[in-house]
Amino acid sequence: MPNFIEISRRKLTDLYLGQSLSSYQIAKILSCSQNTIMDRLERFKIKTRTIQEGKALNPKPRFARKDFDGTDGDKAYLIGFRLGDLHIRKTHPKSPTIQISTNSTRQEQIELMKRLFNAYGHVKITGPDKQGATNVRCYLNNSFEFLVQKSEKVKSWILKSKKCSLAFLAGYIDAEGSFGITNRNQPFFSMKSQDKEIMSSIQSQILPLFKIQTKLHFVRAAGSIMNGIRSNKDVFGIFVYNRKNLERILTPLLPLLKHSKRKNDALKVFNLINNVRT
Repeated sequence: MPNFIEISRRKLTDLYLGQSLSSYQIAKILSCSQNTIMDRLERFKIKTRTIQEGKALNPKPRFARKDFDGTDGDKAYLIGFRLGDLHIRKTHPKSPTIQISTNSTRQEQIELMKRLFNAYGHVKITGPDKQGATNVRCYLNNSFEFLVQKSEKVKSWILKSKKCSLAFLAGYIDAEGSFGITNRNQPFFSMKSQDKEIMSSIQSQILPLFKIQTKLHFVRAAGSIMNGIRSNKDVFGIFVYNRKNLERILTPLLPLLKHSKRKNDALKVFNLINNVRT
């Protein structure tokens, strides 16, 4: 292939940056070598991509992927779970890949990630590291674009549907909530988060759908440390101890919880409430 090509800086910038073509693709278009294109990029001082950025633009991923085909309820659950516990990014705006990741010391969390995303793409698990945390990365296609943006509020389409509101709540609880029984045999539901707007929507718009009236509590200030973790923002909490309210929320919620520990703990609370009644 010839080493000399007629191409302007503007044209090469458009092909490489504007159209996000690879140096190999541009070389094929111009009938020259890939090295020639790389040399011209350097001569024109056009910033080249990193290896990872280049991989992100590969239209043919190594592992097969499948479009998201769930219901609106499934979508609402994933959004709730994402807001609480997942890191999601696209390595490049035109990338065909959405990367979902989390670190966890809990096997239940790792298994849940596999169940949620294994049917749609490649799930890579590494670790545990020195701190005992395992990293889970899922590589999905752009049908999961709805998870990329981390909204500070619950989407209006979710709040307009009781079914989707409950599914969203299940996802958020699987990430941030807990059920338990105190030493005095008192069942409870607890959820704490730095997402004040989301917590406020749950407290004022979602829980009342199930006739549950509760308050949004200030838990601790930004900068405080709990269990070795520093809070970047103020932390707020929702707490339910009333057995009637616990039954009202657990009856429709139990079938939607997917985190095995969260579901087992919720079942213990539910069974305690019913045993006391009988």
